[in-house]
Amino acid sequence: MGCVHSRACIGQLCVPRDAEVKESETVKTSAEIAVFSSAQSDDEGEIRDEVNQLGTRRDNEDEVGITRLSRVSAQFLPPDGSRTVKVPSESYELRYSFLSQRGYYPDALDKANQDSFCIHTPFGISPDDHFFGVFDGHGEFGAQCSQFVKQKLCENLLRNSQFQTDAVEACHAAFVMTNSQLHANALDDSMSGTTAITVLVRGRMLYVANSGDSRAVVGEKRGEDIVAVDLSIDQTPFRVDELERVKLCGARVLTLDQIEGLKNPDVQCWGTEEGDDGDPPRLWVQNGMYPGTAFTRSIGDSVAETIGVVANPEIIVLELSPNHPFFVIASDGVFEFLSSQTVVDMDTSYTQSVP
Repeated sequence: MGCVHSRACIGQLCVPRDAEVKESETVKTSAEIAVFSSAQSDDEGEIRDEVNQLGTRRDNEDEVGITRLSRVSAQFLPPDGSRTVKVPSESYELRYSFLSQRGYYPDALDKANQDSFCIHTPFGISPDDHFFGVFDGHGEFGAQCSQFVKQKLCENLLRNSQFQTDAVEACHAAFVMTNSQLHANALDDSMSGTTAITVLVRGRMLYVANSGDSRAVVGEKRGEDIVAVDLSIDQTPFRVDELERVKLCGARVLTLDQIEGLKNPDVQCWGTEEGDDGDPPRLWVQNGMYPGTAFTRSIGDSVAETIGVVANPEIIVLELSPNHPFFVIASDGVFEFLSSQTVVDMDTSYTQSVP
């Protein structure tokens, strides 16, 4: 069954809690960045470029900064575990750290890491642009998908003609094009793919683009406390809007217990992600027990795409202020076990101890 989406429900600006676009004012503060994923580092397992480009390649890639895309891994961090870059137009510094670690699976001790991340400082040709991304692969070829996407998404964003003038539209287009390129590649993405969450720092503005169930969180000072403000909303069937969208596209939404007949399939109330007992609602085709994705958006997953799993990102725009000391982006390998506030509290305890 095919599915038609309007722009109103896909790729729209969605601003949670206190995130909003404000009028410009000078920001003079430092921003800590933490990047976490449960997988391999940026310089491992590079994917050979076998894709036929769907967009027009610029003759001189130096003009958009593609040849300057840097690669980092844990071995390049200095002894204090962080690096610092400047944002000259706004007179502040970004200090970032990252950690990538394979998850522990008692029944599959040799399970490969499938996640990857990228850090580009600067990003492109402007010293005020910096880019951070986490890509959580899944399926048989999840590791290859996440590696492919982290490379192509950055290139597509820099090549987009609107990147300098309309970052929101450029991010949306880059996600969609990368998804098309992955489909066209020899890599089998029928039952494999990756989630993607990226943060573009441009001066004092943050552009957060999310497709899947990874998460971005900013710490915000409120009185004596630093509280967690989510900059993305997990795209899963727990969200009523996402649940209704994929059902309109033909998806059956059931837990494993429901699809195996152990629980009533007519009960469409699953509580919250925190209380799912390890059996979240998943997406299935009408007459089969596949693909079984627990998310409603991703890049790749061509079979799941037929029942509404799309790559179109939700994009949040936030203006940094002195009340935003740091932000964190991480895969669900972190946020399945730790709440946003717990992660912010952990980061707060670290940043307060670092001069």
